[in-house]
Amino acid sequence: MTSRARTVRLGFILASLLSGALGCGHHSSPDAGAGGKDGSADGATGGAAGATGGSGGDTGTGGTTDAAVDSIPDASDATTDTSTDAGDASSDVSSDASSDASSDASSDAPAYDAPVGCAPTRALSPALDPTTEGIPATGLVMWLRADSGLVATPDTKAVCQWIDQVHQTIFNTTGARPTLDAVSVGGKPAVHFSATGAALSTSGVVGLAATSPRTYVVVQALVSTTSRFNALEQGQSGTPGTYLSVDTNTFQTVGSREGVYATNNAYDSALATSTVPRVHVYSITTMTPGTPVLSAIDYRVNGAPQTLTRTPGGLGNGNLEDFSNANFTAVGGAGGDAELAEVLIYDHALSSTEKTTLEAALKTRYGIP
Repeated sequence: MTSRARTVRLGFILASLLSGALGCGHHSSPDAGAGGKDGSADGATGGAAGATGGSGGDTGTGGTTDAAVDSIPDASDATTDTSTDAGDASSDVSSDASSDASSDASSDAPAYDAPVGCAPTRALSPALDPTTEGIPATGLVMWLRADSGLVATPDTKAVCQWIDQVHQTIFNTTGARPTLDAVSVGGKPAVHFSATGAALSTSGVVGLAATSPRTYVVVQALVSTTSRFNALEQGQSGTPGTYLSVDTNTFQTVGSREGVYATNNAYDSALATSTVPRVHVYSITTMTPGTPVLSAIDYRVNGAPQTLTRTPGGLGNGNLEDFSNANFTAVGGAGGDAELAEVLIYDHALSSTEKTTLEAALKTRYGIP
């Protein structure tokens, strides 16, 4: 790619980010015990209205260091053109083209405007490439990774925004801010959620239809093995239980169990919680209302299929419910204590081959046996 093409692409991405990145939103929790969700992320329609909320939330603290900035390439590194143009073009022509492209980009694409007091922890472009990272690319609709797309306070590394690598969707803080830990899961950066309300969310469900299959993928390490933690959640704010989530210590759990949640139905696995890093893959083959939940979902941890048992909680009857009014996507909810390194959503139930490929790549990246 020539320097001009690369610079213009950067300008396009930054312009896209500007359109929805002018603040941090708000996101609250439903009343405990109001039918089953008991502490799930809620209120996304009002507070996490996409990428245009107002700044807010308490500045978080945590064991972060300046290594988050120092160890990751800066914007000039990200946009350096190391390739050479083929043919007879002279160095003068190449230099002129590069200069013109830089001038055009600076005049046509305003800089990304981070929330007040916040700044990107590394260059926001180029985005990560799934093929290069060894994960399935087909149907990937959302991808958050803690070494890319984070916007945080320079001093305490309190996270203000987390920017998706697929469509540049901006996830805003919704209350207290989580913090960036530069060396965490498998020695890689992770976002540390340790306070009630310290979630990141965006409006909508990343383009998925109400009845669309989907797969949620989470790489996390728990700090507390006994508290509830929604690593990834989609749902309808203001309802007692219209949610889907990777849900550690789900509603009315038997205690210290990995689990999932599906529209007013909570499920424990037989796997005890642990502080070691894990890869969670939660696939849903259909969201057609009335479908028995257990026939439609598959949940794996570190590649091992999990047997699920419904807990006594929730208003559901073991079937999937209408999801047509789902209006938010959030990470890090329910007030638990955990480190999130990577979160992905696919627009289909991954095949066995896709799951194996994905899990292998993530386990290798984070040093998970």
